Amino acid sequence: MTVPTTAIPRPGSEQLQSRVRDLSGQNVFACYQCGRCTATCPFSLNPQQVLRRVQLGQVAEAAELETTWRCASCFSCVVACPKGVDPPRVMQALRIMATSGELGRKHSKTHRLRSRLIAMNHRTAKIGSALAPASNWALSLPGAAVVSELVLGIHRSRRMPEFARTSFAAWFSLHAPAGDGHRGPVLLFLDTYMDYNFPAIGMAATELLERAGFAVSLAGNVCCGRPMISKGFLAEAAEQARLNVERLAGAATENVPIVGCEPSCLLTFHREYPSLVGTEELRKAAEALAPKVVLIDAFLDSLLQAGELELAFDRAKSGGRPVILHGHCHQKVFSSPAAGLRLLREAGFDADVTNASCCGMAGSFGYEKENYELSEKAIERGVLPALREWPEAEVVVMGVSCRQQIDHFTDRRPKHLVEALRDVLMDVP
Repeated sequence: MTVPTTAIPRPGSEQLQSRVRDLSGQNVFACYQCGRCTATCPFSLNPQQVLRRVQLGQVAEAAELETTWRCASCFSCVVACPKGVDPPRVMQALRIMATSGELGRKHSKTHRLRSRLIAMNHRTAKIGSALAPASNWALSLPGAAVVSELVLGIHRSRRMPEFARTSFAAWFSLHAPAGDGHRGPVLLFLDTYMDYNFPAIGMAATELLERAGFAVSLAGNVCCGRPMISKGFLAEAAEQARLNVERLAGAATENVPIVGCEPSCLLTFHREYPSLVGTEELRKAAEALAPKVVLIDAFLDSLLQAGELELAFDRAKSGGRPVILHGHCHQKVFSSPAAGLRLLREAGFDADVTNASCCGMAGSFGYEKENYELSEKAIERGVLPALREWPEAEVVVMGVSCRQQIDHFTDRRPKHLVEALRDVLMDVP
């Protein structure tokens, strides 16, 4: 019998396969090529083919596939896999190996400057906020979008989020608490977008937590590392992970909840931190910390389920208005939008949730010019049809990238869950 040349492992393939395993933590041989990952990909990519190439020892060829470089890490394929294989982690490992030169000629299919700016967004956002409103004016100048596309590879049709002149941390340092804190302390995780682009979300979250009886403090301002992970800057992401674990370990020991508003940020503590931090001591600390780090919808819903949610909603304000909730991809995979749905209904909204996959933005994916068409097709497959079914409904989304995507492709202006809930609280006498 003649063996097809495509099935012949390459010399040294076992070593490269082991390297993929070490970087990704995945056993690619658990994949039995059922094809569910490819069938569920909202971007019509082919993770099944990537895994098959690695199984065959064709690691360099796997790294050359379009899917490897265009995967948005929405994790739809992770949910679909009956064997628990995580294709995005395999593809991330391949990108690291390719860009480091481990597969031969050092090369990259990415835009290096753009990748670095996205990875270090916590720094650029801080500068942009400090220079606002001049920074916002510069972004809106005629021709700025064209220059951004030519220099950075950001599609010219995309609008970058504006910078807030007054950061959330600055507002928080001066605000008067809305409650007496009788239920004890809570740490609010300060993500980059909350601090420098959308401080109103932090304000709403603070008011909800304080009105619910908690004494709110900020859990500093150290980036979660998610943008660095997405762009392959693992050494920098590991440093952020270590910083966050070290500074928040005390809160975990004292059973102080750490609450956040951005799904991709908070779930990084659970998914990536234990394998990123390096030492066995920090790994154990990261594992102990993870259960204390919760999304604000899950935190408030746990109180609701226990009959201990000390929030009074004014149903005259909500009035049974229709609300459609769309769940962030990471939230759907590693948490659940159901908590937010219950809270919206408790507040008096006629709420439902979309049955849609990735909105198509997926962090920075939809901003990149080479992915713009895929991004547009992805939102048209699921999210836009769902929104058209509820033309009068207010749109509520927790993820910042999802809100940006809906804002860019519709005339709807989505709110974060905490804003929707805060807006219908009973007035304080």
